[in-house]
Amino acid sequence: MAATAADTLASAPTKPTRPTSDSAKVADSLLALCKPHVSHSIDAYSTCIGDGIASLSSAGNIAVAMGTLDYVIHSDPSLVLLGHPLAHALGYAVRSTPATATRLLSQCDDRYQSGCYHGILQRYFDARMGMPLAQSFLLAPCDGLRGTREQFRLFDCLHGTGHGLMMYHRYDVNASLRDCDRLAADWDQRSCYSGVFMEHNMGARMQTFGDGAFGMHRHSTPGASVILFKPDDLHYPCNATPPRYRRECYELQSDLILPALGQDYRKASRVCDAAGTPDLVRECYVGLGRNASGASAFQYSGIRKRCDLGSAAGIPFCYQGAVRHLAYAPSELPRGIAFCKSLPDGDTRFRCWIGVGLQIAGFYSDQTSRERACHSESATDVAPCLEAAGVVRSAARTNPSP
Repeated sequence: MAATAADTLASAPTKPTRPTSDSAKVADSLLALCKPHVSHSIDAYSTCIGDGIASLSSAGNIAVAMGTLDYVIHSDPSLVLLGHPLAHALGYAVRSTPATATRLLSQCDDRYQSGCYHGILQRYFDARMGMPLAQSFLLAPCDGLRGTREQFRLFDCLHGTGHGLMMYHRYDVNASLRDCDRLAADWDQRSCYSGVFMEHNMGARMQTFGDGAFGMHRHSTPGASVILFKPDDLHYPCNATPPRYRRECYELQSDLILPALGQDYRKASRVCDAAGTPDLVRECYVGLGRNASGASAFQYSGIRKRCDLGSAAGIPFCYQGAVRHLAYAPSELPRGIAFCKSLPDGDTRFRCWIGVGLQIAGFYSDQTSRERACHSESATDVAPCLEAAGVVRSAARTNPSP
């Protein structure tokens, strides 16, 4: 999308004009309109859906758009894996300014891996392309979300800022990371880094592997000098960024490794094993687990089949990544806990509960909520969860595999 100065002055209305009860009716009409596009391609079908829900959100009816997406996916489960990009599409349709961004973001929620937040921030920064990026403009959307007990909204905003900076810099990873470093705290910066690398990989997959736009066809195009993918180097771009950024990069690198290797998890594991330092190898496996969960449509058996193809040292971290995807948002936490409870005792189960604890640490800022969320009937489950969640406990760490 070409940015204009006028776009930075425009905003969607901050008060909805349609009730959420309209969602079912809109979804029925949208499916009737878009279903014929299936005969052409899934991309044409999903883009039609994306355009429809975007017309709602662009007018400030974000909750109605999210509800419509719910009904659409419930009616046609073939779209379940496209929920996140379609949520991106409805978010990207929303124009916002420093004065309205926080209020519009607050109408999003964590459904579909928080794609609504990410899309709104992509448009916010995309509209500023070619103009100076003032510090006040950079900070305005997320600063309005600080100070709540549930800090996941703030993470989503900071992560979405990384997506948006990639729009502004036309997919220049290092330029986007430098702007992430303008954020004050290390946690803020690293949350932003993850959005940068996720957006890089989305662009590479669309450009290189023929992934459909899935309603995201309005994204910025890469700059002329930007290289998104090197087929002879599956560690790129991680090995082309300073060491400070590589942990977040490798956690998402499997998004490029797997399609390059025909979704062969055994071969992808070997690439992860060659990531270099042990911590980067672990992060790469965490990413494989996230992909395993997505490719399995959240089915436990599919996750196990894929993760178990890795090396002995990497498999537990694949499970850790899988549960972090299963429990991506607070509303999805029970699904992740159920997955951990389905595993036999041992290092994979231990690492699974570490993953749950890491998610909980991102969901809640207070110790009481974190401790409550780590509930399990087994003390050997609770201990690693509490440790990863940052809850101070006197109980000794009980890792079955040192």
